[in-house]
Amino acid sequence: ECTSLIFQLSNDSEIYDYLTYISFDFSAFFMFFMLYVGPVLVVANIFAIFILSRKELRTAYNLVFLVMALDQCLSIL
Repeated sequence: ECTSLIFQLSNDSEIYDYLTYISFDFSAFFMFFMLYVGPVLVVANIFAIFILSRKELRTAYNLVFLVMALDQCLSIL
């Protein structure tokens, strides 16, 4: 049974069957996507972290972007 804090979904629901189908269908695509595109994204985020961490670019907005790039880089790894 699929449950969360917001809703409960029984196993014999059409929505549950559809979500199960999507998770099995796209798991291989996601794996290959992260194997080939993931390293490129990590390098791009490291480049963004390097640029945004310079003293001239330290503003409140750039700090948010810096943290977002760091978070995405760690999530991919």
